[in-house]
Amino acid sequence: MARPLSDAKRTAILDAAAQAVAAQGIGASTAQIAKAAKVAEGTVFTYFENKDVLLNALFVRLEERLALAVGGSFPAQADVREQLLHVWNALLVWGAAHPVDRMALRQLKVSERITDCTRSHCAGLFGTTLQTLEASLARYVDPDRLGFYLGRVLITLLETTLEAMSAQPAQRDALAQAGFDLYWKGIQR
Repeated sequence: MARPLSDAKRTAILDAAAQAVAAQGIGASTAQIAKAAKVAEGTVFTYFENKDVLLNALFVRLEERLALAVGGSFPAQADVREQLLHVWNALLVWGAAHPVDRMALRQLKVSERITDCTRSHCAGLFGTTLQTLEASLARYVDPDRLGFYLGRVLITLLETTLEAMSAQPAQRDALAQAGFDLYWKGIQR
């Protein structure tokens, strides 16, 4: 009878994969991931059929964490500016608290190794939060550009703001507000 899989080993492999992807991109080898997880390379394949399965599992894990951070106490009844500010602040807090996860997720989001099925599943993790925000933004943003503004511009400006906040921690609040103000003004027609 096969030995049951260990949640601790699976977690260690995913943690090591996040660190490796954050540092080296998706080209990080499974040997490096195994070494960092303190398991044999074959053990990685006991838990994940191949590297693509591992990367997709990591993507789901990171998106689940992000969805929890963003969705918590989302002000669905508030005006669009307050909804965006909530998302902005949640992303800043999560990104600052989890820099390795943030950098790994950034690499995975642009990877062709993440399947459409995984991406679709992860989009559903955000529940009605994303749908509510998109509906609220409809009167401010050209619908053909909404995905670009939420998926690219917001994230790029967020990354720039996080870098500035890291470089100037005493200015953290002012930089966070300046980044949001720039985004808010930029999306209005």
